[in-house]
Formats: sequence, C-alpha cells, structure tokens
Amino acid sequence: MTTSTRAVAVALFVDFVIAMAKTVAFLLTGSTAIMAEVLHSAADVTNQSLLVVGIVRSRRKPDRDYPYGFGRSRYIWALLSAAGVLFVGSGVSVVRGAQQLWAPEPLEHLGWGFVILLGSLVAESMSLAFGFSAVRRSAREADQSMWQYLRRGPDPMGVAVVLEDASAVLGVLIAMTGLGLAERSGNAAWDGAASIAIGLLLGVSAVFLINRNRRLLLGPAPPSESVARMLAVLEDSPIVARIQDVKASQLGADAVRFKAEVTFDGHELARRLLAGRDLDATWSTLNGPQALERLLVEFGGEVTDAIGDEVDRLEEALTEAAPEARHVDLEPD
Repeated sequence: MTTSTRAVAVALFVDFVIAMAKTVAFLLTGSTAIMAEVLHSAADVTNQSLLVVGIVRSRRKPDRDYPYGFGRSRYIWALLSAAGVLFVGSGVSVVRGAQQLWAPEPLEHLGWGFVILLGSLVAESMSLAFGFSAVRRSAREADQSMWQYLRRGPDPMGVAVVLEDASAVLGVLIAMTGLGLAERSGNAAWDGAASIAIGLLLGVSAVFLINRNRRLLLGPAPPSESVARMLAVLEDSPIVARIQDVKASQLGADAVRFKAEVTFDGHELARRLLAGRDLDATWSTLNGPQALERLLVEFGGEVTDAIGDEVDRLEEALTEAAPEARHVDLEPD
C-alpha cells in the first residue's frame, strides 16, 4: 500500500466517524454552520470513496486498447471528487447559510455542539498530520519541495486528502467561531455567516483541485528533476553525439513516458567494433571484390546490431536512473 493510499484510507475512516458525530450535533443544535460541516464531511467521505475507486482502476494492467495503462484514471476520479465538493458541499452550505443569515432560526444545546466539534477538530487534525506526512514523503521521493509537490506533484490522491483535511480543520474552527459569536451575542445570524464562510472555503479548495487534475489529465511534462536525470544518462554516453526532439509526459502518479531522437557517433561505434578484430588477418583474406563485399555486408550487420544493443542499454540505464520512466522510446536519428 502506497503512502497516498494509506492517507486516503485513514481519511475515509476518520471522516465517516466525524460525519456521524456532526450529524448528531446538528440534530441537537439546529445549527446551519454544523449542517455545513455535516455536508463537508459527507462530501469528503464520498470524494475519498471516489479516490479509492481511482486508485484501484489506475492499477489495471495495460491492454490492447490502452497500451500505456490506466494511470490517468486517478485524475478522472479525483476531478469528479473535487467537482462533488464544489457543487454539493460548497453550494448547499452557501445557500443554507444565506437563508439563516436572512431569517435566523434559534439554536439549542450549543454546549453539545461545541463538544462534538472539538472532538472533530482533534480527529481532523490527526488525519491531516498523517496525510501531510505521507505527501511530504512523496515530495522527497520526487525531489520536490512540499509546495512544489502540492501544486504539481503527479499523485493527486494524497494531495486531495491533505487539502480536504486542511479545509476540514479550518471549517470546524469557523463553525466553532460562528457558534461562539451566536451564543455570546444572542444573534443566530453569526451561525449563517459561518456556514457561508465554510461553503466559500470548500469552493476555493475544489477549484484548486479541479484545475490541478485538469492539468494532469492533459499529460503535462514530469518534474524537471526527473527529465534532467534521464537526459544525464544520454549525455554521459560517449557513443551519443546529439539528442533532439525530447518529449516527456506524465502517464500516472508513478509512470512517465520519455521519448527522444538520438544521433549516434558513427566513428566511436566503428572504433568499438574494429577494436575486437584482427585487422591484419582480415586484410589477408581480402583477395578480391567478392571478399570485400562480404566483409562490408558483415560489418554493416554488426553496426546495426550494435546500435540496437546500445539503444537497449541506454533504455535500461534510463529506467535505473528514473524508475518512473515506465515507457522509454529512443529513436536513432
């Protein structure tokens, strides 16, 4: 189980328990802000279930119709997850908050509401800490800073969990603030204002995730550090004279396609092949045009085989230097 998968599993369990607790708090208090948090947690449970579906489907093996596999399935389901947060969690929270702001309804049993929200805050914070640790580990493996990975990292699952948990923690704090102001002032409109703020928070998080997964679905270039490692393998080879038309694209969370046209140094290749020959003995066998023709045909076949062997060696070296390079296409130019 990968770190992002564990983060999703932990968040799914925590959010399910929290959703049940918040539902009880809403029934006791009638608070619109707590109702927004119920919707928040329900959206998180649904969305993380979709993330699990995306993880499972992305692990399917390549087939004839999809020769490069199903790695981008994660981005599709993560995009649906973010859309759910935007249209369900955010939309309903803002509308219901506006209704409470316009015509405030009285609140009851606020003490129980505070207790349950405080417990939710502790649980959400623990889930956030676990998800943050998982994403930080993935960022280190990708040779990126935490901020770079959150913005452009190839795995949307752990990032989605961290952002959802962070917004959940902030959402609980907003709900507690709204309830506290409503209790102190005796004006339940503060409860509606908190609900609107939670809805806007969900909307901002969702738009960020939607844009991030849209970019990943388009097949962006992998991190520059990854491409640099692959190019270094080609540049360090004494038999490679020139590299051109380099293309790399992200196929999934841990899969990259790398393609390049490579011009081999014919002089170096010929020197390597001739180094294993006894040139004096070869020369002594050249007793006519037919012998020379046979020699040249044989040498041409050796050149072709040597180029093929060199391509295989370079592709193997590339995958060792960058394990994420699952599909490497080197074209002799």
